[in-house]
Amino acid sequence: MGLFCTFLLLSWGNDDTETLIKILKEYNVPATFFVVGTWVDKYPESVKQLSDAGHQIQNHSNTHPYMTQLSKTQMENELTACNEKIQAITGKCPTLLRAPYGDYDDMVLTATEGLDMYTIQWDVETLATKVIV
Repeated sequence: MGLFCTFLLLSWGNDDTETLIKILKEYNVPATFFVVGTWVDKYPESVKQLSDAGHQIQNHSNTHPYMTQLSKTQMENELTACNEKIQAITGKCPTLLRAPYGDYDDMVLTATEGLDMYTIQWDVETLATKVIV
């Protein structure tokens, strides 16, 4: 089995995107990037570069809220808004959600499934957030 990476891009800059793409290509490593819709708004060219390089672009919400503090409709709006932004650039609709802060419950799962998506978690702490066990 080959190497596979998952990256999370929140709302910080995109200064290292091209370098990251080059490194992943050099080592032939496919990656999945979970992006926030507000980051997509700021850096659509980076989203396109990542997608064009063969990497998956997936959903990390539109505004990075604590999902369990939202109503089901608000959750669906967060997911749909981010999906639409990604799809407009890449031509592909995300099928995965990595919930901000790892914050999810049965309602988040229901909202995600209602949009034909799956909610995932991580298995290695990135130090970007604290895993809730």
